[in-house]
Amino acid sequence: MDKKKGKASSLNNMMEFFKGDKGKKIIVFAGIAGMVLILLSAVLPRSPSKTQTTTESTNAQYEAKLEERLTNIVSNISGAGKTKVLVTLENGVENIYASDYKKNSDKTEEYDSGITEKTQETTDSEENIVMVEGSDGRKQALITTQIEPQIKGVVIVCDGGESASVKQRIIEAVTTALDISSEKVCVIKSI
Repeated sequence: MDKKKGKASSLNNMMEFFKGDKGKKIIVFAGIAGMVLILLSAVLPRSPSKTQTTTESTNAQYEAKLEERLTNIVSNISGAGKTKVLVTLENGVENIYASDYKKNSDKTEEYDSGITEKTQETTDSEENIVMVEGSDGRKQALITTQIEPQIKGVVIVCDGGESASVKQRIIEAVTTALDISSEKVCVIKSI
């Protein structure tokens, strides 16, 4: 009985505390703090994985290099004038790694009176990526081929972008240099 009385009195004491001004303030403060934490978790960016960051920086470097080379080419076309280039990629750089492939086959035949009664064939295969020691001493996968990303589109803004003949020469140069269709190239006059 005493335990029930003790629990009831503790419950009553807590109820009285929360009914007072201090209790209401604590509840309101705790609620606001909870909402702020929820908002912060939704707003703050999550840290990307190291491989994702590396891939993004590799793509950004590839785009920047391509944009710089195209700017040099286009700005030297007669009538183009001051030039800015934007290149967007369809996908990222794709690496193909060297691998060691092993295949084992085992065939078992059971005979009864010279006639094949049962044949069992088992094939196991195993593929492992070849690892080499890098210049920093860490092991890394051996890349055999690196496939460049596909280009989604190219936008060129230049002083001579309103001239049809200049546009045509720029589009021909870009489509030839990048081996893309003319639909992926947009040339416009700068302001």
